[in-house]
Amino acid sequence: MNALFARALAASLRVAQRRSPRAVCDDPSILVIRRNRMGDMICTLPLLRALRRQYPAARLTVACDAAGVPIAQACSAVDKVIPLERGWYLWTMPLQRPQQWQDFDWVIAAKAGFDRRLASLARLSNAARRIGYGNADAADFYTDPVPVPADLWNVHQVEATLRLLEPLGIAPPADPVVDLKLDLPASAIAFADALAPSWQGRSLVLINISSTSTLCFRDEDFAALATELSSRANLAVAFVGLPADLPRAERMVGNSAGRVRVIATPGALELAALIARARVLITGEGGAAHLAAATGTPAVVIWSDAPFEKWHSRGTNHVFVRAEPGEEAIPAARVREALVAHL
Repeated sequence: MNALFARALAASLRVAQRRSPRAVCDDPSILVIRRNRMGDMICTLPLLRALRRQYPAARLTVACDAAGVPIAQACSAVDKVIPLERGWYLWTMPLQRPQQWQDFDWVIAAKAGFDRRLASLARLSNAARRIGYGNADAADFYTDPVPVPADLWNVHQVEATLRLLEPLGIAPPADPVVDLKLDLPASAIAFADALAPSWQGRSLVLINISSTSTLCFRDEDFAALATELSSRANLAVAFVGLPADLPRAERMVGNSAGRVRVIATPGALELAALIARARVLITGEGGAAHLAAATGTPAVVIWSDAPFEKWHSRGTNHVFVRAEPGEEAIPAARVREALVAHL
């Protein structure tokens, strides 16, 4: 959506405003828009908690894609979550329910870098303050554009998101990692509790395979690693993934003689509750690693090709295993070495 069209459409929506948005107040109605995946939303949790600390009387709403909805709902700083649709349906919320979209004093487009779709959504809110990344062309969308840093690809998503607080005069937390926490619902905790008796007092090692399709680590090496770990009397080993991952996991169980379990988790929060029980999580880069950071669980993260400085999980006890130049697959021995400190 170009700037002129966004401005004209926003003007037509202004008649739906039930009150005048306020640029300065102690109890703002704030909308934070965050697109994309589960890990993106987890990296936004420190911003949400910083807003709540600064404005305890604020009404804080998050609009996000389906993958981020359970994460936003599991953040006690958030009052309301608005699911966003993909494609052209992205515009249904501002246009079909304009009164709801016009009910905010401030809007923050939480993405590291200028995104025209996100900026257009912010503009359609007609909020008194609209904050997002952008340079000269962003002034048509944002009242408080934050300059895009030259080193953006080397700035982690947590810190990049926290920089959006600068126009509001909010200092980022000294240690944002402590804000990467989830307030898990009772249903997710009950899911993990129901599985706990099967560990029989042993330490749980989880191997997540939901985000490992493009990893530089072979399925047969996962299978061999699981079988080896399950031979230790003090360890319970399980492959964990989404229901669609079950056939692959069953193949990976290999020759473990029934000692390795396969667990399908119905959603992100059930997976988080299970990860919270684990002594260590073995996973590829992606959402499960960020869930481990959000639950304080140690992890061995097998890294492939995503920008590391921008996207690595921020767990205090996470070890990253990466392919060396020229390697098509990470040797299993290197993953075993990374596990030593945890086992």
